[in-house]
Amino acid sequence: MKKLLSILFVFLTILLFSQIYFLTDDGIYKSTDKILDGKFKDICFLDNKIYAIYNDSIVDIFTKKEIYIESPIYIGEGYFLSNNRLYKFENGKLELIRIISNLEYPFVYKNVIFGINMGNVVALDNGKIVWSLSPNNGKIHKIRIINGKLAVFSSSDLSIFDIENPKFPKFIKKFNIADDYVYNGYHVILKNNLLQFYDENNKLIFSKNVNGNKIITDGENIIVGNYLITKDFNVTTYPFKIIAFINVNHEINFTTNKVKLLWQINLDQEITSKPVAKDGTLFVAATNGKIFKIEDGKTTWNYTLPFIVTGHLTLNNDGLLITCWDDYLYQFDFNGNLIWKVELDSDLTLGAAFDGQIIYVVSDDGILYEIKDGKILNQYEVGKWPISGPFVSLSGSVYIVDGMGYLWKNNKKDRFVGNVKNLAFSLENPQIPPENSFILLDILNNRYTFKENNIYKNDNLILSLDDNIQDGIIGNKFLYVLTSGSKLYVIDLKNYNIVYNNFFENSKFLVMDNIGNLFIIGKNIYALSTNDMPSDSWYSIYKNHLNSSSVNF
Repeated sequence: MKKLLSILFVFLTILLFSQIYFLTDDGIYKSTDKILDGKFKDICFLDNKIYAIYNDSIVDIFTKKEIYIESPIYIGEGYFLSNNRLYKFENGKLELIRIISNLEYPFVYKNVIFGINMGNVVALDNGKIVWSLSPNNGKIHKIRIINGKLAVFSSSDLSIFDIENPKFPKFIKKFNIADDYVYNGYHVILKNNLLQFYDENNKLIFSKNVNGNKIITDGENIIVGNYLITKDFNVTTYPFKIIAFINVNHEINFTTNKVKLLWQINLDQEITSKPVAKDGTLFVAATNGKIFKIEDGKTTWNYTLPFIVTGHLTLNNDGLLITCWDDYLYQFDFNGNLIWKVELDSDLTLGAAFDGQIIYVVSDDGILYEIKDGKILNQYEVGKWPISGPFVSLSGSVYIVDGMGYLWKNNKKDRFVGNVKNLAFSLENPQIPPENSFILLDILNNRYTFKENNIYKNDNLILSLDDNIQDGIIGNKFLYVLTSGSKLYVIDLKNYNIVYNNFFENSKFLVMDNIGNLFIIGKNIYALSTNDMPSDSWYSIYKNHLNSSSVNF
């Protein structure tokens, strides 16, 4: 038996199920799609609506309803400053609160207004100054507030204060002179286009050269120029420089297609076996051998096998097929009852294939089995330590890639193909991807090759992404791609435009069932309704929603 795998988890919070709206020099974008042309000063999210800020008004970007206000400056928490007048936005209207004179760099935190007045930092509560701060050295020229931290920029240094109680600031620490600063759990400092993250002990954790002079953040994720950096230091590059952004956490929409979050669940399990789904029901095997059936975001049964499961799950006519490192192949019905199990010669690292009649399984010692109803019909030797397969052609030829990278057809060595993730079949012809890549076929038999961070259609490059591609699925309308950076891309198959992208923590697999539900598998599991349908051919690495790895089923 192999030794038990030990896998390290990193639990970090990143953007999930959000609609991200970006303000750029030429308009407002939803993800990478422009939705509004124009030059705007800022954008803000008020009363569950998104407003663009012009020089003399704020406008609902969807209804185009306009509220006139002269030279508005949005200072947070629904407050606007206009020519020394303070307004509060409530119920779709701006209400004048009071006159505030000569306040530079205004920010609102917990309804207290901060700014620079006559060279000092001041805090105003109900229009009255409750405290002021004078510089020890140099001249104060800017302040910023984020996540309860006040940054005071002077000509001599950068001073950070805790203002969780805004009426009683507490000094935290000093840094060298900086161009900009925010706090997202780290002290994030920008100086001369170098972005640096420091922990609470002033230890430099991460740095990156960027192409902007201002940090923008939603409190967790950092954007400078056209770079987005998450708290776990994943970096995404956008095709435009970003002035401001809003992350709205509710229903996902992209273009004319509407996608809704159906449910999410945290199994708190490591998953190395690709799940399988049918009719909205998801079957998942944890690495430790625990099996789950999930319906509507709830586990309706579970079963614990005696050892590790790493091979993809497979559905056949009778239910769920599972290969296990205890040398057994298991068959469960759809209600979680064990129908049969059959002992084979050694560990089963890879999943089973099913062609409609026969189950095919290959052991780590290189024995390929044909099984039906829990009985071994035939067995023969192939290469040891298989890394991919079994894959079954229309005529029933079985293909395996062994640990040395050789392709076996039935019990004969065919050719060297290297380390490939899958094969896909155009009738009897196996489509062999380049090494360290995989191939999918759409309903018209177009070949999509996923190699490193590139996507090719019939050998023509159609798109390059920032991270290596980990999994993919072809629908009728969209191509769904998951990268090694836990990022999901949705790509329009008509023009190959990215219509949506987002982060999903520690995600490993994509699964689409026969009715168009997309499951994103990782530390958390998410079910999305896509209003799309899977293509008819090899639209997934293991062929279809059954993970059957065969052509004729």
